[in-house]
Amino acid sequence: MAERFIVHFDGEQAAWLNAADELVRGPVDDAALAADGRECTLLIPGEDVLLTRVTLPPIRQAKRRLQAAAFALEDRLVTRVDDLHFALAAKADADGDTPVLVVDRALMKHLLDACETAGLDIVQAVPDVLALAAAESDSWHVAVVDDRVLTRTGHGHGFACEQALWPVLASGCTPPARIVLERARTNSAAQSLAPERALDPSPDIESVDYADDEILLAHLLAHADTREAINLRQGALARASAMQAWWQPFRLTAGLAAAWLLIALAARGIESYQLHQRIDTLEARSESVFRETFPRVGTINDLRVQAEQNIRALRGSGGSGGVFPLLQATAEVAGQAGSLTIQSLQYRDGALYLSLRGDSVQSLEALRAGFARQRGTTLNVESADAAANGVQIRASVTAEPT
Repeated sequence: MAERFIVHFDGEQAAWLNAADELVRGPVDDAALAADGRECTLLIPGEDVLLTRVTLPPIRQAKRRLQAAAFALEDRLVTRVDDLHFALAAKADADGDTPVLVVDRALMKHLLDACETAGLDIVQAVPDVLALAAAESDSWHVAVVDDRVLTRTGHGHGFACEQALWPVLASGCTPPARIVLERARTNSAAQSLAPERALDPSPDIESVDYADDEILLAHLLAHADTREAINLRQGALARASAMQAWWQPFRLTAGLAAAWLLIALAARGIESYQLHQRIDTLEARSESVFRETFPRVGTINDLRVQAEQNIRALRGSGGSGGVFPLLQATAEVAGQAGSLTIQSLQYRDGALYLSLRGDSVQSLEALRAGFARQRGTTLNVESADAAANGVQIRASVTAEPT
């Protein structure tokens, strides 16, 4: 596995080591070329990150632990917690408190976006303070780089500031017994830093000098130990998995495909709805025609079956009886008589009931004579009312028993 590439980036300029372990400063795009596809650890200025501690309840889920940390620190922070990004140590310290990093969310996202746009694969983001070698118990590790002072006071703890502020911030901490102080001989301001005068009681000072700030920064990058450092890439800013990174370029295409699928499904749904509406309309029409044709049927359970049953009843069993022979005989007689008009007819209980109108009484006689010539049918005249304008006849026609 290739060694992880370490780059320091403050949002404007990056610093990294070339193949000869020489310090190179330049734009982040050049750093990406030097990384050559390797996984990267990003060091960001410690001044932008608050390193503090928080007491958390026993929560195992990472997302809920971050939420609990934000809630616990809310009253101690000036900025709204919604605008901040939190990162927790994997486990609590011996005293039960958990180290936590707090950074402006927009700033952190800007740094990560700039690196990833340049082509850097950032798997870990750490404040540069925590890249200093961890000091021994009751010791601090201090490095003066240019006009900045990096101070690591323990595992997951430390601060960074301008040199003028260091005595003020350091005096607010519990003094260590020993300080390892790294600085450049050519940096006169760094040489003037006197930790023993800012702390009471005064600690022992182990001074390590370098030729200049470039060599000092190169040494810090070469020996940066971030294996146990708190990774800022947590929660919403966690690094995407390999599958997510592979999927990213296809998200737009997949979104368009999903939109097309939704439109197609919606169109199919509308078409199906319209088809069901047409089927419902046809079923309603069929039921209406059925009831008009067979008004004596009460409940309709199966329209098709009941229609076939009633049609068979009209035709009669075997096709020799029913309404159709009676209709045929009536039509022939009325046609031969010429002076008869059928006003209405109704078939029930095996008989065809007729309401007819004739021009005169002779029309009634013609009706009787016509049915007398018809085989298989019998005419029963129920009433005949004669008037000046004709005769009104009510009669029934039945089939003769075989």
